[in-house]
Amino acid sequence: DVYKRQPLKFGENVFNYYEGKCYKASSPLLGATGDGGEFITPLADKLIENNTYKNVVIVASGIGGTPISRWQKDGDLNVMLLETLSKLKTDYKPTQIVWHQGESDFNNKTSAKVYVSSFQSLKKSLNDNNVSAPFFISISTQCNNQDWTMSNPTSNGQKALLQIKNIFLGANTDI
Repeated sequence: DVYKRQPLKFGENVFNYYEGKCYKASSPLLGATGDGGEFITPLADKLIENNTYKNVVIVASGIGGTPISRWQKDGDLNVMLLETLSKLKTDYKPTQIVWHQGESDFNNKTSAKVYVSSFQSLKKSLNDNNVSAPFFISISTQCNNQDWTMSNPTSNGQKALLQIKNIFLGANTDI
């Protein structure tokens, strides 16, 4: 993977919060599944390079191959995420949430309506727990599937979310 273990220009200023402690961030991040690398650490480096932030603390909670239904209120991964953020709040306040998920929903043929409803449930559960940071949502449905098309129910649901307050376009990894 292109992002795997690339050195960070501002590595002394990019941290990975995991189980109550901060570590120097490196890809793959602690707290997420997979070892193929990710785009968050180079993004953090760019945010520092562009003087957006002096330091970036990343809290990775990504679980590969999971549908949005597991992240909605009362889903098993929603519970995990709320527990992680609860521990974090003693030391830090989330300023942005980067949401990159959807490939399994494409494969499961999740409708746009169901995707939007499940995501809104996730967002409300965070808001109910005093996490009101804006979301930067990726359009993310392609995963080496031969039946994939650019316009599909899951990506249409992700795009519909951009009409909601505090939800912004992040990366469009489909393109």
